[in-house]
Amino acid sequence: MKRLLLTTALLAASTVTIAANDMHVSDALNARDNTQATLTGTLGKSLGHERYEFSDASGQITVEIDDDITRHITLKSGQDVTLYGEIDREHDTNEFEVDYLTIN
Repeated sequence: MKRLLLTTALLAASTVTIAANDMHVSDALNARDNTQATLTGTLGKSLGHERYEFSDASGQITVEIDDDITRHITLKSGQDVTLYGEIDREHDTNEFEVDYLTIN
């Protein structure tokens, strides 16, 4: 019985996904470091070094999208995207570090 409960718990834990908070950019700009979040909006111009402008109706934030995430896709200014990741506090301002994205 204990083995069955342990196996069930391990299987459940392995299939659980962390639900990120749906946020607006204005919320992300004021969120705590390492807060998991989802942002939906428009990708802006590339700022170089894997950084891009990103905006929604509430404002604009700098996002970091690693090359390994974009290896098989082409990102263009003006694309509607959903970004999944976490807040990264840098030099007294918040940026958003992208773990993965979808093009809407």
